[in-house]
Amino acid sequence: MIIIWRGLGFLVAVIVFACSLAANFAFNTIRGEGYYDHHKWPFAVSLAVAAAICWFLGNILRKRADRIVIDKLTGKEFAVNQSKHALFFIPMHCWSPILLLIAVVLVAVEFLH
Repeated sequence: MIIIWRGLGFLVAVIVFACSLAANFAFNTIRGEGYYDHHKWPFAVSLAVAAAICWFLGNILRKRADRIVIDKLTGKEFAVNQSKHALFFIPMHCWSPILLLIAVVLVAVEFLH
């Protein structure tokens, strides 16, 4: 699978992985070994935390101004956009509702099943 990102968009995957890993350690420590593997709701909690982090970080990053640089060879100025950060063409802050929706579905599956 090819991962396509722009700017710091890859951080969405890193944040989801880090939150899931932290939740795995926390829930297995608190509830007992294997708890995280046998229940879906702890992963949903980690996705909700990741959604919050992606929302705040994405909003901070998209407020960054363009940087004007000069090409040494041609002497021409051009702008480098520093506000576009996306994973799979979806802006970082827009991943929050997606992650929350997945979390809600996981909780529904866990408790309705």
